[in-house]
Amino acid sequence: MKLRISFVLTLLVVFLASATRSRADSDAYFCTSKGYIAYETRKGVTPGAVGHALRVVRFEPKRGIYLAGEVTLLDFQVYHLICSEDRIEISGWRDVLTKYVVEIAKSGELRSVGPTEYPGRQWSDAAKDGPQPASLGIFGPRVAPLPLESFDPEHEYQLLRNLYGRKVKEGWQWHSKSELVQLDSSGAVLQRVVLYERRTVESRD
Repeated sequence: MKLRISFVLTLLVVFLASATRSRADSDAYFCTSKGYIAYETRKGVTPGAVGHALRVVRFEPKRGIYLAGEVTLLDFQVYHLICSEDRIEISGWRDVLTKYVVEIAKSGELRSVGPTEYPGRQWSDAAKDGPQPASLGIFGPRVAPLPLESFDPEHEYQLLRNLYGRKVKEGWQWHSKSELVQLDSSGAVLQRVVLYERRTVESRD
């Protein structure tokens, strides 16, 4: 029992430490709207990513879950990410407050408007505009499935985020994984798409 409590406390410590760093190395922040999820990817932080981009994954009645496309961004630390029916707004800080608007056509095509810069604003002011978005890569243990709204009456869609930890010679090995799943009316998983997966080692020191 003591070992289990110690393990959970360790998970929470890692989560809180990661959360405090997240402004400095933004990674996989996401937002959702009916029928899609949008999230950022970043070279050097998100495994396999090239540069900084906003990726959009859709889920629909006929096609299920699929990658709709991505938009290349300047390299900046994300502060806000907002999804709505026909547009996505993403903004953050490099040496100046920077914002993109991604318009979503009825065909599903993505059109990027930006970057727009606001040189008169300080990063500390920008951070107060609203809450920091959630991340596919930074979260605590036992996160409940997030139901996603869709246009598909025959299936349900959920975002699953799982964090696993195990003791290794170097310290603790952590495995975070976020995936989008399609379920039938009985709750059985019909389709599973990994959006984000990362393994890190927390040293003993």
